[in-house]
Amino acid sequence: MKLKLYIIPPLLASLVPSTKAFVEPESTFGTSLIEAANSTRASAGTTFYFGDEIPNESSANLFEHLDFSGATFDARSGKVANIDLSVPILPGDGNNLLWSVGFADSSAGMPEDAAEWQAVGANAVQDWIYSNQQELGIDASELFASASAFNGEDETAVRSAVHGDGDLIQFSLQRTFKGVVVRGSRASATIKAGNLVNVGFELWSEIASDFDVLPRITAREAYQILARSTGYELKKGRSCKPELQILTQAAGEVPIFSTKGLRASSSFKEATPDVGQGYTTYLVWKVCPTFKGQTIEEFEALVDAKTSTIYSFRDTVEYYQAKGDVYPLSNDGKDENGQLQLDWPMPFAQVGSEVTDTGGNYFNGGTVSAYLYGPYANMVDSCGREILTGSNGVDWGGDKAKGDCGTPGFGGPGNTHASRSGFYELNKIMEMARSHLPSNSWLQKQLLAVMNVNNSCNAYWNGKNIYFYRSGNGCGNTGEIAAVVDHEWGHGMDAWDVARGISQPSGEGIADVYAALRLNDSCIGRGFYQKPCGGNGNACLSCTGAYYDYSWSKRVFAFLNESIYLGVRDIDYMKRKNQSPSTFSWADKNCNGVHCLGYVYSEAIWSLYKRHLQSPPYNYDENTALEITTRLTYIGAGNVQTWFEGSPGSGGCGTSSGYRQFLLADDDNGNVNDGTPHMVAIYNAFNEQEIACKSPTVKDSGCAGNPNQAPIVTASPGDMRAALFWNGVSGASNYEVFRAEGVNGCSQGKVKLVTLSSNDRSYTDTGLQNGREYYYIVIPKGPNAACFGPASQCTTVVPSESVTTTTSTTTSTVTTNPTSSTPCGNGVCELSKNETPLTCSNDCIVQELALSSGADNNKAMMFAATPVKDVSFASIGIVGKKNGNSLIRIYTRAGSYSGFESSSSGWELCFNQSVGLQLGVPTFIDLTCSTHTPAGTIRSFHVYSKNGMNIQKGTSNTSNTLLQVSESVTLKDLFKQVQGTGIMAGSLRFYEASAN
Repeated sequence: MKLKLYIIPPLLASLVPSTKAFVEPESTFGTSLIEAANSTRASAGTTFYFGDEIPNESSANLFEHLDFSGATFDARSGKVANIDLSVPILPGDGNNLLWSVGFADSSAGMPEDAAEWQAVGANAVQDWIYSNQQELGIDASELFASASAFNGEDETAVRSAVHGDGDLIQFSLQRTFKGVVVRGSRASATIKAGNLVNVGFELWSEIASDFDVLPRITAREAYQILARSTGYELKKGRSCKPELQILTQAAGEVPIFSTKGLRASSSFKEATPDVGQGYTTYLVWKVCPTFKGQTIEEFEALVDAKTSTIYSFRDTVEYYQAKGDVYPLSNDGKDENGQLQLDWPMPFAQVGSEVTDTGGNYFNGGTVSAYLYGPYANMVDSCGREILTGSNGVDWGGDKAKGDCGTPGFGGPGNTHASRSGFYELNKIMEMARSHLPSNSWLQKQLLAVMNVNNSCNAYWNGKNIYFYRSGNGCGNTGEIAAVVDHEWGHGMDAWDVARGISQPSGEGIADVYAALRLNDSCIGRGFYQKPCGGNGNACLSCTGAYYDYSWSKRVFAFLNESIYLGVRDIDYMKRKNQSPSTFSWADKNCNGVHCLGYVYSEAIWSLYKRHLQSPPYNYDENTALEITTRLTYIGAGNVQTWFEGSPGSGGCGTSSGYRQFLLADDDNGNVNDGTPHMVAIYNAFNEQEIACKSPTVKDSGCAGNPNQAPIVTASPGDMRAALFWNGVSGASNYEVFRAEGVNGCSQGKVKLVTLSSNDRSYTDTGLQNGREYYYIVIPKGPNAACFGPASQCTTVVPSESVTTTTSTTTSTVTTNPTSSTPCGNGVCELSKNETPLTCSNDCIVQELALSSGADNNKAMMFAATPVKDVSFASIGIVGKKNGNSLIRIYTRAGSYSGFESSSSGWELCFNQSVGLQLGVPTFIDLTCSTHTPAGTIRSFHVYSKNGMNIQKGTSNTSNTLLQVSESVTLKDLFKQVQGTGIMAGSLRFYEASAN
């Protein structure tokens, strides 16, 4: 394999382009382009050996102390690359360890949230690596430089992700040497069911103890060297802080630059070196220069801190009820997916002092100002600022708008199709991602999206924000195309997962996969081009769309060979001309860019979903196969640093390969070596692309007694809610509930709403848009999160103020309007007539008392409420301290809580199940017990959230004209230790009701 470089002499100097645009970009800076620093190839000559394959003449006692079976070795480093094992290091379902001894509750001392799981897991991994460092051939002190810091901005922080309340924990451990980051070199570890199941090491070169980390040139001199080499003048400003790092390069690889200018040639030594002699290391300055004339580029360079040689120079940019009108998938007009949809919710948007819920609902009346920004997305439109003022609801409209900067005539110049559609799609894919990765900190932050950039035919991620171009030059508006929005967001997800940074050899494949799983469409970017999807010589057969006549006088379709066209890529190889996988070998011969390399593994994931899981022996239905693949992707991709490397046929043997990480995500018992529930399907999908590995032995195993029947779901809609019920299924340990919405029904990516125990067979989904169709499935799970039973049928619910009962086969409506035979409508909510807000919303009018907007955190609290009139309490809104599931328990009693703080005796349990909480937004918990409270009497509540909730310390009372909360205290835990005064964030919903 030869290193492919594109070199120009210094007199024609321009700067390195981005190679990670949504499409391969054209220059926005300079007169010509080179791709030297971002040279793309399928492999870099890495060779992996198994223990019995190491050449005798090269081994030279390298592994005389190693006593691990099934290990894989990196021939270049001569060190362990990957070990699959099953070593108990924490109590879990995979072993007999205990959290405590001598206590009635064996789980006493068990971590209670993600932060505690991270801490105990990191300590356990650290102890194991230190105990085995001699056998591993490493210096463990080069890891855990910041063992107490988790997932922070510091490059040396321990990166981790916790899944399933500690069932699966992933770690990424940055290597340092004498306090200097060793670039690209790390250890990874995975704990499953309490067992350490995988440890791996990447780019672990041998660094001599006398390696000097003191530079001979300064960072300022490194900038000047870059200016001389490129011929461009520096200007003030930089996108990163200068930093000394240690660079590891394959032996024989020649730098692309020198102080004399750009080299005219470069070479790569193809011969495999002796085992352990394949890497060299250099002390380098990482600098991020800014040049005059530069626009969107953000450059990063590596300059030798001793010799001034330039090793790398690259552009790090990664290119590609409140309601409104939205393009659901594309703006191509081809079908319902490509046509403007009216009155879709604007979720998680700022309206006045509130943030809307997933259905775009807010609750404070009066005149408010609304914006297309919120806790998760902030739309900045180059056409201008958006702002919409309204009362009793805000409607952004949009159906009258024409052109990129066209608006419906209100909402400001930023109320464009791109901003509305992009805001909706970003919030929906992030909601889906948060449901699978509740501990990921990046998903809790706001992402800035710049819409209608005054350019055409691209979109990009620049490491912090995402950008979308206007229509023109044969391309559609990229901000109006859901797959493009999801793809660019996917670069951010890739950059901010456990492994951090854009994955290699191409991050384009995983960005495509995130988009494809969300939209259930292998065609990436429908509506982007007015030309066929080329497929790097393997043209698309059905990745099609339509395009606009940009004069806006009419919309037209374009035809070529009787096919409508406009797609950019299709990751289903059966929908391209050759109808064969884009293998590792194919990529070596045909790829000259990161998008082409992305085919190799994105096709594997799509085939896993569409073919292997839906074929014998599994025969999963499409919804179950989609959720299995989605789970494996969100968990497995998180710790991938290099999707494939080495050589065709064994491209998945690296420790951070996609193949290995998918197996770890699929493991059910803390031992990958004995197989996983879907190992054969995963192997076949990746092996078709030549990126699997023969170790561990391929076999399906686990999930004994797994459910084999689908539950039958019925549903009852209510006001902004849907109540779901289902029958019990034999073998189910718990049930997962999923929701979708939009024109494709259940045939798209879904939000995982909740995981319930086998005894809980009902769930109420709240915060929905009345009149909108929502789609639900329930999946029974076996003994572990990796064990899937068949999904229920897709059940459709339309929330409404009318009471509608929807089952799997029939729909009936019960009116709430008064008739001669019903008391509903007489102005009195009569509990004796079984009237409730669901059965008689005309009489049982729900009102709300806001408790506080505090941002302090606590697990438990008690408060006492006194009504002015007879009332019943409907629900309590709890604000999470973060997004994610939390066990919620709510107790109530008639009378004061004073004297009852330390025991559940005298309390009635109203609610006890896991709930998906949201940061900054109340999640309303329906109270299922009797809460009728006569005027002037006290009703007390004890609210507990295992993973915390927001409160306001020091405040103990609040009131409105009908209800007063006069006492409120915080507790350390459930019925444990009163700490002081404080009132919970969120609100209390109630309604006047007569007991007669």
